[in-house]
Amino acid sequence: MSAPTKTNGPLASFGREMRTVAQRWRQVWQMISNVHRRALLLGILVMLLNAAATAVFPFWIGGLVDCVQGKQPLSWLSFVPMWATGLDDAYDWKQGRTGHDELAARLPNDLLVRVVLTFLVFVAAAYVLRELSLVARKYLVEGTSTRIEKETAVKLVTHLLKGDLHVLSRERIGALHGRIHRSVEGFVKLLKLGFMDLFPALCVVGSSLVLALTQQPRVGLVMAGVIPVSLVLTIWQMTSQKGIRLQLLRSKEALDGTVVEQLGGIEYIRAANTHAQEADRVAQAAELRRLKAIRHHMAMAWFGCFKALNEGLFHIIVIAYAIYLATIRPPVISLGDVLTFSTLFLSVINPLKEVHRILDEAHESSLQVGDLLDMLNTPVDKSFFLPTLRYPELELGEPMIVTDGLSVEYRTPDGRTKRALDNVSMSIRHGETIGAAGRSGSGKSTWLKVVMRLVHPTAGRVILGGEPLEAASREVIAKLIGYVSQTPFVFAGTIEENIAYGNPGATRDDVIRAAEMACIHDEIMAMPGGYQFHVAERGHNLSGGQRQRLALARAFLKNPPILILDEGTSALDNISERAVQRAIAAARADRTVIMVAHRLSTLRDSDRILVFDEGRIVEQGTYDALLQQGGVFAELVHSAGDLPSGV
Repeated sequence: MSAPTKTNGPLASFGREMRTVAQRWRQVWQMISNVHRRALLLGILVMLLNAAATAVFPFWIGGLVDCVQGKQPLSWLSFVPMWATGLDDAYDWKQGRTGHDELAARLPNDLLVRVVLTFLVFVAAAYVLRELSLVARKYLVEGTSTRIEKETAVKLVTHLLKGDLHVLSRERIGALHGRIHRSVEGFVKLLKLGFMDLFPALCVVGSSLVLALTQQPRVGLVMAGVIPVSLVLTIWQMTSQKGIRLQLLRSKEALDGTVVEQLGGIEYIRAANTHAQEADRVAQAAELRRLKAIRHHMAMAWFGCFKALNEGLFHIIVIAYAIYLATIRPPVISLGDVLTFSTLFLSVINPLKEVHRILDEAHESSLQVGDLLDMLNTPVDKSFFLPTLRYPELELGEPMIVTDGLSVEYRTPDGRTKRALDNVSMSIRHGETIGAAGRSGSGKSTWLKVVMRLVHPTAGRVILGGEPLEAASREVIAKLIGYVSQTPFVFAGTIEENIAYGNPGATRDDVIRAAEMACIHDEIMAMPGGYQFHVAERGHNLSGGQRQRLALARAFLKNPPILILDEGTSALDNISERAVQRAIAAARADRTVIMVAHRLSTLRDSDRILVFDEGRIVEQGTYDALLQQGGVFAELVHSAGDLPSGV
């Protein structure tokens, strides 16, 4: 017996897409708070009121036409304005030649004017009620949507900031930024499509058809005939365009990633005079996207044309059939009802025109919601899970950082496993100044990242102040360790805000003292505005040395018991570096300092130097002792030309 085959026809494909949209919509609904749900449900009640106001005034217009002609309207809805004028009680009706009740005598002019004004007031009231309900609906839905957008964006960014760095490092920053923005936008748009477009359309179409069917079932059935044809065209449209919106979305993300890369390297691009090459990259990507987009838009235009022709054809059929019913003997409906059903049909087809757009955009938004859910499912770094069991002990001379059999593995693009750290065991006592040296890729920075819980070991363990590192929370690690990297984090804001970052209780005097220790105070005072000087995004209006000294000042202000400098002085000139080294030497009496440097002369005053090679610590000792051994460290010193005079 053969296995059942999966149905891949257009209807099955459309059904799967609609089930996906419905599933995403349920997930979105479950993610919002009860307060927001109540506001949106109240919006549905307002929509029903709007639909009733939209559906009722065609009957009043038709009733007005009948009354002006001296005929009694057939629709019970038209009797409301008539009762308001007293016409129905004040005048007798007789059976006319056409089979309709007619006035026994022509209406006096004053009463005719009163009837017309009453009908027009009721029509105007329906318009006012409809527009006020639109305003109320927009206030409820848009106001709630903006709050949901804010909360979702904050939730997503907060989650990603806690995400596993190994997972996040695989993403291009520009593409990820675009995906964050569009996924939050899609999340909110899916809600708004439901409460601003789909539900109102269903309410208007439903109320118009119900009234048409109750007033004149035969005309109502003809009006309803437009719906299945429109749905067939919509299904054909969506199945034929399946996947194109996703391709356009992903190509936009790729283009965003390319542009962000170019803006980040704009100085080199200009120096290398490769702007034409980079412009070609953007032009090629944009042209591919344009070709896909124009084919998509032309297909959408043809489908729109077919739907308009279908709606126009049915409109003609409805009008013709209504005129036929009004002119036969005896007539079934009045001439005013012809106008009523024509207007009602327009109330049906206007929302139907938007169904394909609603479903198409809902499908695109569901894809973006899928991206949002994927990002929210990004694994949270394990360092955020466990609270600290006990604050580490900080006693001078006691072991502060101990690693035992530490190994870190990663996968290369070709699928092979490589070790960044291989069975590293060492011990650092509190108060020591430790240097770390080695060739690029030897494992120095990985070792430091393990100590800061930015990378998690594959094997082995780390003891921090007598406590297992895995028991230390991010809050405790942040208090214990001050970190300055080769590319420090500098953000758009004032100099003072950058130095005080992560130290909310710092005063202006504290900031100035830290800047003086980092040998940047005088340069800050020379800037326009001093400590209120505005730093550009990523510190582009500062030199590399100034950015590093800002980060050093931030670390000095924090005053942590462990200070880690990963090439933290590499961008400084010799004079500034010596001044900063003196500040570090003055501050290291009661703290542990770990310095990684390729300029090996900066490690001369270290108590010990750990020499890394191929993920292992192959040598350790003082600067002079390692130099005399003639091993890896001596080779690095000789190749760098950092030999002291006389050696």
